[in-house]
Amino acid sequence: MAKPAYYSLSQTGSSGPDVALIQTWLNGVRGTCTHYPVLTVDGIYGSSTAKAVQEFQVMNSLTADGKVGQNTWNALYDKYAAIHGGAEQYPGINIQSGQKGATVKSAQLRLISKGASITADGDFGSKTYSAVVSFQKASGLTADGVIGITTWTRLYK
Repeated sequence: MAKPAYYSLSQTGSSGPDVALIQTWLNGVRGTCTHYPVLTVDGIYGSSTAKAVQEFQVMNSLTADGKVGQNTWNALYDKYAAIHGGAEQYPGINIQSGQKGATVKSAQLRLISKGASITADGDFGSKTYSAVVSFQKASGLTADGVIGITTWTRLYK
């Protein structure tokens, strides 16, 4: 499994595909930290996500601040990958224009590997949107410029 490179601090009030990926990873390692309930993967970093992160941090000897910085990101990924292995994980929500983060950068890198001429900067701007539309058309998918589960699956195939 390829680890998406850490992009920026996620904390209460953050939102987007990186938060959804964090929620997916937390759900996937829950058996090692059973004090928090299953999280809704919605990409919104609320109090439930913060509490789950804090519990994960306590159980893994990290600073228990309820925020996902680089150390927590790496530890969470490592724990998830050790349990689940396999391909890079779909974050659980659509990735679209205006979003930023490690998940966007990962998708950009995959688009580049498929021939797109864009920069992998983690910012889903107009060039990334155009590259997604082109990829979707070439793949026989609905060309809406949004990376949902179908586009993700085809992109990471």
